[in-house]
Amino acid sequence: MTRTVKLMGMMVSMGLLTGCADAELTQLESTLADIRQSPGGQPPVIAVALPESRTLAYLYSEDRSPFLPPDAIAQDDADRSEGALAPDQQRIPEPLERFSLQELRLVGTMRMAGRQVAMIASPDGNVTSVKEGNYMGTDYGRIAQISAQEIRVTERVFTQREGWQERQVSLAINENNE
Repeated sequence: MTRTVKLMGMMVSMGLLTGCADAELTQLESTLADIRQSPGGQPPVIAVALPESRTLAYLYSEDRSPFLPPDAIAQDDADRSEGALAPDQQRIPEPLERFSLQELRLVGTMRMAGRQVAMIASPDGNVTSVKEGNYMGTDYGRIAQISAQEIRVTERVFTQREGWQERQVSLAINENNE
């Protein structure tokens, strides 16, 4: 009985598999052969002509920026040069003023001729020696004090509401050399 069941199962399977065969398969093979024999190449490039457009001039570059808050509007650069804390715009910038304080790194300090001197590494690979009174950073930072492990810098920043303000920041020697 098991043998007959196996035989019947095989017969049904063969019948089902015969239904999967397609009589049109030869036609598909001949079509593919024709395609393979035809010359290939790149399809032709069809260039679509774009309509001509005219250039428009932007006439509002001198107007108020819509991205500024209303209370920060219309303060001339002349206002920036006024005030007791305004930096000297006539002063020749020092080499380390090209970089922000975040880009500068304190690599060491030493005493020379009775004065404390700091060694500052800049992103361009140079190491510059500075003393108290030198300027560094993009915010008119002036070195106020140099100690063995850090330097204190007084920066001057301009805000629309309060004008020129001073802030104290420091650069410390990084033990990890990062």
